[in-house]
Amino acid sequence: MIESMNGSCYRNMIDYGVRNLHKYCKVVNHLNVFPVPDGDTGTNMVITIQKGLNSVDTFQEDLSEVSKKLAVSIVFGARGNSGVIVSQFIKGISEVFFDAAAADAALLVKALEHGVECAHEAVAEPVEGTILTVIREATEAVMAKLTPQTTIDDVITQFITYAKISLEHTPELLPALKEAGVVDSGGAGIVYFFEGIRMYLDGETLDDVVLEEQSQSVDYSVFNPDSTFEYGYCTEFMIQLLNGCKCFHVEDFKSELAELGNSIVVSTDRDKVRVHIHTLKPERVLACCHQYGEFLTLKIENMTVQHTETVKNILCAPTKSTGAFSVVAVAYDPAMQKLFAQMGADVVILCEDCATTKDYMDAFQNVTTKEILVFPNNSDSILTAMQAKKLCKDTTVTVLHSRSVAECYASLPIIDFEETDTKLVVDSIAETINNMYVVSVARRKEPEHSESNQLRRDEFYAFSGKEIVAIEKSLEDTVVKTIEKVMRRSPRDVITIFRGKNVLQEQIDSILEAVESRGILAELFTVDSPNNLSELTISFE
Repeated sequence: MIESMNGSCYRNMIDYGVRNLHKYCKVVNHLNVFPVPDGDTGTNMVITIQKGLNSVDTFQEDLSEVSKKLAVSIVFGARGNSGVIVSQFIKGISEVFFDAAAADAALLVKALEHGVECAHEAVAEPVEGTILTVIREATEAVMAKLTPQTTIDDVITQFITYAKISLEHTPELLPALKEAGVVDSGGAGIVYFFEGIRMYLDGETLDDVVLEEQSQSVDYSVFNPDSTFEYGYCTEFMIQLLNGCKCFHVEDFKSELAELGNSIVVSTDRDKVRVHIHTLKPERVLACCHQYGEFLTLKIENMTVQHTETVKNILCAPTKSTGAFSVVAVAYDPAMQKLFAQMGADVVILCEDCATTKDYMDAFQNVTTKEILVFPNNSDSILTAMQAKKLCKDTTVTVLHSRSVAECYASLPIIDFEETDTKLVVDSIAETINNMYVVSVARRKEPEHSESNQLRRDEFYAFSGKEIVAIEKSLEDTVVKTIEKVMRRSPRDVITIFRGKNVLQEQIDSILEAVESRGILAELFTVDSPNNLSELTISFE
């Protein structure tokens, strides 16, 4: 238990916090749907905190000295809407420690309270259901629990507990989150940050990670002469106020900016002002602000490009469907994604395992018809697709029960895209899927017991739904036994084999030879996916 926090301890707490946040950075980015779905919340938070942390000496014991350096540098390093907010939160916390060589639990709680105030003051129009709500509600709960016996550890643990409760409630406060089926990304980032702090207090270790800002290759071709400018410019800068500028007042300044854009965050540090704003006319913002001083930093990014980059896993047909319905499918490698598009799918989601609710919602936004047919192509993704269906209010969505890529591969060729009666199309697809028999083959890494079988380590087993069709020591023997068993039940003329990346060519050659020797026509398709297909999927048609 830590009852007193000095400068070195404070720095280490933040260091562990940002390292854990970095670990879950992609998760946080994926949750980013508000205010603009540009997929950079986690990245901006990590870069902001790390830039602030870089200015602090590792072994500085005096809490006041560490806090003063951190408070200044983290504002200078702030990046993005989420970065500016978290910088103000940590700056506010640090300001309470300016006159303290060390802090106890009571002072830490006071610091959290001031951090919340600074974060809220920086945002021109605070919105409930965001990181602001999470840090406020968590801090209020911690304040209510404070006693003379409370330790630093208690404060952090309680903050995490109540932050998680608040985070789960964010979709009820912010419709954009509820529609996308996600919690607030900034709030999630704060939870991961404080969980890292607790790991330090608990004496746990975190793997070393490189937290340096890395240059990213952006495909600017996604924005072309025919593109729709939808989201505006993310504009960030820092101003050095002039000595003669007596007319600068923060609240009046925010009001001026409110006429020019939204998502406004303004923070001040004596004679310097940090601004974040989303605007369609950045030149007007710059002209307005230049009257108060000189620009120290300036960054302007096209958010439509950023958003397109976050959804580049979605492949859309060159010409959007003008018929009665559109088809959305899920693929697990780029080759399959391209193939499904060539076979008629209007939008194909690329993912390694299961598509998320947000994946489906992003895909739905890229169709123009009032009806959508969805191929989840994974049994675990069907419920997710159903959730997206519920959130899609202006379009009729039909989720097809395709439990693997095999059903989609067999169904797309038989779809009549000119048919105006969508029910007839759905019935035709359902009949195709029902007439198929799909078997997956996997290798058991650990022993498993079922009611009638014992699966031993490294054995191969074939299964269809909950039925185990065959178990053998080799992949080839398992496939052959499966084919023989299925053919005895119901003879089929054609099978399609979807080969996973772990299957060797000599294994495939042996399987194809065995299949052809039995007079069966086999079609082979390779799936380069690390998660969805461990060995083989066989479709009997």
